[in-house]
Amino acid sequence: MARYNKGANAERELIHSFSKVGFAVLRVAGSGVSPLPSPDVVAIKGGRILAIECKAWKGEYLAIPRTTMLDEVNWAKVAGAEFFVGWKVPREGWLFVRFNDFHDAGKNFMISLKEARVKSVSFDDLVK
Repeated sequence: MARYNKGANAERELIHSFSKVGFAVLRVAGSGVSPLPSPDVVAIKGGRILAIECKAWKGEYLAIPRTTMLDEVNWAKVAGAEFFVGWKVPREGWLFVRFNDFHDAGKNFMISLKEARVKSVSFDDLVK
C-alpha cells in the first residue's frame, strides 16, 4: 500500500502543478490495474494534450514493462497527445522523459537516472 500511496501522491502533486498553470487536468485513478491502457495524468490546454505515465522511484534506473509502455504510447497516438514518462526523483523533482529516450531492453524499456537528467524536459519547458 505504501508504494501505491507514494505514486498516487506524486500524481496528485502533478495535477495541481498543471492546474496552477492553466491546464485542464485529470488523474486516471487505477490506470495501472485497468484492462484498458491509459496514462496516469492527462493535461490539456489550448488544444495541446499531454499524456503522462508517472513514476515515483528512487533508483538509479527506471524500467517500464514493454507492453505497458507500448500500450500507453499507442493510447497517446490515438488521442493525438504528446506522451511523457514523468519520473519523480526524491529531493530533486520531476523529470519528463520522451519515449524515444528510453532503451529497448527486451522485456522492459529502461533509462538511467543520469541519462534522464540530461535528456528530460523540465516542467517549465513542458508547459510552455
